[in-house]
Amino acid sequence: DILSFSAFVERAYDDALYSDLAADLPLLLTSAQEQALWEGIIRGSETGGVLLAVPETARLVREAWQLAQAWQLAPRLKGFPLNEDGKAFQDWAQRYEHITKRDGHTDGACLAGLVAPLFGRAQVRTPKFLVCYGFDIVTPQQSVLFARLTNAGFEVVSAGPQLRRGEALRIACKDNRDEIRHAAAWARSQLEAGEAHIGVVVPDLARHRAAITRAFSAVMAPDYALPGAAQRVLPFNVSLGLALTSYPLVNAAMLALQLAGREIDFEQASRLIRSPFLAGGEAEMSRRARLDAALRKRAEPVVTLDRLLTLMARDGAGCPILAQRLSALAEFRKTHLFGAHAPSVWAKRISEALGIAGFPGERSLDSAEYQTLKKWHELIAAFAALDRIVPRAGYTEAVSRLRRMAADTLFQPETPEVPIQILGVLEAAGMVFDRLWVMGLSDEVWPPGPRPNPFLPIEVQRAARLPQGSAAESLELARRLTKEWLSGADEVVLSYPQREDEREVKPSPLIVDIPEQPLSLP
Repeated sequence: DILSFSAFVERAYDDALYSDLAADLPLLLTSAQEQALWEGIIRGSETGGVLLAVPETARLVREAWQLAQAWQLAPRLKGFPLNEDGKAFQDWAQRYEHITKRDGHTDGACLAGLVAPLFGRAQVRTPKFLVCYGFDIVTPQQSVLFARLTNAGFEVVSAGPQLRRGEALRIACKDNRDEIRHAAAWARSQLEAGEAHIGVVVPDLARHRAAITRAFSAVMAPDYALPGAAQRVLPFNVSLGLALTSYPLVNAAMLALQLAGREIDFEQASRLIRSPFLAGGEAEMSRRARLDAALRKRAEPVVTLDRLLTLMARDGAGCPILAQRLSALAEFRKTHLFGAHAPSVWAKRISEALGIAGFPGERSLDSAEYQTLKKWHELIAAFAALDRIVPRAGYTEAVSRLRRMAADTLFQPETPEVPIQILGVLEAAGMVFDRLWVMGLSDEVWPPGPRPNPFLPIEVQRAARLPQGSAAESLELARRLTKEWLSGADEVVLSYPQREDEREVKPSPLIVDIPEQPLSLP
């Protein structure tokens, strides 16, 4: 039985929830419900009422709350002199605690503390032997839970990967692009040599994800971008998912919902017209391309659904399916997309509106698109579950919240098991490989700078030794991870770019002791 820590805790909660212990348990808020509750608290407060970026503020406040629970900072914060941000957080956190207690709710940050006393009860599955694998950092909250298991007579042990004494070398590359190309060529050479477990670790994976995907695809399958190229499973996987809004299927759904609202930029309407995820997208593909070209000569920069239909009446005779579907959507809009309603009502009407538009299209979806559609349905269900938190709202506000939820949802379609894993720093922790390449290790990137949460006093974060709370702790974590990389494979390549954004950079001080050698590829 292999679970992440959060899944282990949630399973214990679910066991108790569906037993005779349920009467004493609060209901667990979803991630979207937590975010919505924080947004409502901040927006309704005197301090937060003047903020322009409430959702972004709520994300930072929620992170501060999670850190405060995981590291048990309440005793340290008690009586500590606070600045304006700290006082605002204290006020919002008190309101959050009051509302959740009043309504019988709890959240993921408090769940470990809630279920710790339940282990050992007959209703909750408790392992007689628990192995904590790869826990480089153990928070005080986790320590309490593990101590509870130990005191109840269960055995808890720590374990990590088996260390390897591999050969390490340092590579200097011209710039980021050159470094990525070298890593891709190296990965292919290792694959051709028969290595089964190849790792590529990128400290700033989110920034370089697109460039890495293109370079590795070009090296592994040079014809991947050619029209008509056969679909194939490439031998690498990028661990970091993309925002759900980045996927064409979801983007088309959001554009259709925006078109059904007040107005939309014509450039966005143009993309929707040519989308394959509407009814008739395949049958009318070429005609819709000609329609789009004609509309570009007449349309204003911003259009409404009614205005688009008027323009199509002049130029869209060759696209009867599109005209019929958009006309039906316009009628549905007049009767169902006005007024204020609960999120569950909007979830139903949004699904109906998309169905009228013919979403997700007429052709069979491939595996990635099918998984994306399934994730979209999960998002709609999560939106409908906001009834407990979010008051009634209008259509525009509902679609805006749905878009934010989609943007906050990272998604990666499942792929078959492949030999090359491209990972971020934390995803690679505790993993071992036959061959490992770690890139981007310049002195400006590694060790990473501290990232203290602005709503918690820096002195408190430093005293509690939060991993990113101070420069000293960030350095210590980077040292520990670097040491793991050096013992995580039989051969380890550490690389850095000599130029970043037109600036000359040096290798990280954590790798300068590794001998620098030229990379020889077959």
